[in-house]
Amino acid sequence: MSKIKKNDMVIILSGEQKGKVGAVLATNYKKELVTVKGINIKVKHHKPTQENQEGKIEKKEFPIHISKVAYMVKKGDASGKGAMHSKIGWKTNKSGIKERFLRKTNRIIGDK
Repeated sequence: MSKIKKNDMVIILSGEQKGKVGAVLATNYKKELVTVKGINIKVKHHKPTQENQEGKIEKKEFPIHISKVAYMVKKGDASGKGAMHSKIGWKTNKSGIKERFLRKTNRIIGDK
């Protein structure tokens, strides 16, 4: 089980796009990578082939390391305050089911 899951809203903690916010599109648990919408976009050029006579230039999101993202607790506002983020922990409830919770606010995250 991973702490960051698909469709979670995350904030970028470090790197070129620090402070930006996006939804997680995909996760790779073995390599510890996440793909975030609108973050780490690269350009890939495709040469013309027999099937594709024109070729193309494709813009695509590439994965980043999971340590560079954090779960977003609340969005930033126009007055200059940034978005609030939190680490995620695990708790077991009374029925013995593991649940994710935010360490900063101690609130349980409902899985979608």
